[in-house]
Amino acid sequence: MNGLVYAAGRPWPQLLRSVLDQLDGDAAPAPLGLVFLADPTTEMADIMLDGLRQRTGIQTWLGAASTAVFAGGRELIGEGAIAALPLPLEGVTLHPFAGSPPTGAEEATCGILHVPDAADAGAAVAALAARTSAVLTGAQGSSSFDHAQIAGSPSAGAATGVLLSGNVTMVAGITHGCRPLGPAHRVTAGAGSTLSALDGRAATAWLAEEAGDLVLRDQRQLRRQLVLAQVPTEVGLAGSSLAPADALFGIVHADPLRGSIEISGIGLGGGGLPSRIQLFRRDPALALEHLQALAADLLQKLGGRPPRAALFYSSIERGIGFFGPGVDEATVLGRVLGPVPVIGMRSAAEVAGTKLTRYAAALALIG
Repeated sequence: MNGLVYAAGRPWPQLLRSVLDQLDGDAAPAPLGLVFLADPTTEMADIMLDGLRQRTGIQTWLGAASTAVFAGGRELIGEGAIAALPLPLEGVTLHPFAGSPPTGAEEATCGILHVPDAADAGAAVAALAARTSAVLTGAQGSSSFDHAQIAGSPSAGAATGVLLSGNVTMVAGITHGCRPLGPAHRVTAGAGSTLSALDGRAATAWLAEEAGDLVLRDQRQLRRQLVLAQVPTEVGLAGSSLAPADALFGIVHADPLRGSIEISGIGLGGGGLPSRIQLFRRDPALALEHLQALAADLLQKLGGRPPRAALFYSSIERGIGFFGPGVDEATVLGRVLGPVPVIGMRSAAEVAGTKLTRYAAALALIG
């Protein structure tokens, strides 16, 4: 699989041994390696990194931890997993960082960024984007353990990643797979994470009108199917479409008696309640269709050159709970990309240009 190795479903010492045995210790050292860990293996990140360095000679490893990882054309979830991919990048200069944007950011052409589960995660993405014109991809990990990010060494609490310059190209995109249910609305009353009124009417009145009373009465379906998107002020209220970098909010609870809707995701982009919102329904079939279209479009943007690797981040709000049993996004993606090593993880939020978004799938091809 072009250098991609992985193991899953065993205690971490056996997982590490399996991955190290699969790696070619005689291969010329690559400048960069990608590694993703699935809980609960993340607690042993230090030992795993030491083993990877000794086996491959690669000193700079970049990655993150999550509830699940993607490798070998499938999602690895359950009892821990490790996926590793050495990247032979000749003529490429690395600018790794943990915390502040690195020196040399201005000359970088692309970069991979992982942000912590912190209130300023969105600000970290914006700060890096302000320092570079590089194409960025990445995500916020969803691990419940420490050392959720790796940039040379395990790290927690700071944005980590690497910018690349020189003989390397990356194309990236993002998709949500959502259908609009109605026009945009002004938020006319609300506080904290609660929307009370839209366009002067109770928020749940609009919800019932646009999504239907059945969904309003079934809180589980409400949370699974619907999201709210922040609508920029320059977009007319008559209608809008979901942009890749739009801030999305989940619905936690709808209270018809009070007419209010409690939402999640406030503060991810550094702000409070949005001033204008639009309701969208998440569509599993559309999400898979858009994912395949995104992969085909990115391949075309590389001009026919086969990618060296693909990075794939997909929201924890997707997966079996969204698509149902028997559907694996990584398998669907592999049908379009062919023999390209795909590595990545389930994410809590996804990098979309200069911002973070949610409920999305982010794909990047490194050429």
